[in-house]
Amino acid sequence: MINLVNKIYADTLSEQLGETINSQGGLFSNVGGGDALGDITSVILKVALPLAGTATLVILIVAGYKMTSSQGNPDKLKEAKEMITNAIIGLVFILLSVAILLLISNVFNLNAITT
Repeated sequence: MINLVNKIYADTLSEQLGETINSQGGLFSNVGGGDALGDITSVILKVALPLAGTATLVILIVAGYKMTSSQGNPDKLKEAKEMITNAIIGLVFILLSVAILLLISNVFNLNAITT
């Protein structure tokens, strides 16, 4: 019979991970330090800005399509205008949150600005 489950005991796991932990100076060596928070902040900045820009662009395109296809219907035109307004307000909020994140990063010297 084929054994699909292998038992792993704590001592064998620590032996297997011991080389990795010792060679890298600890598995979580940066946790709690300024570098770790700076790394997290830079990841958030690198993900949030392109995602916000892409989402805003898609919403503006959809709203523009709704506006052009409204055929003079005031309800559809109002809905499209509200979508455009909400997309721009959302982008402004995200940009302001990034500015606040950068301000906090600079105040606490977290080195979040990495290119």
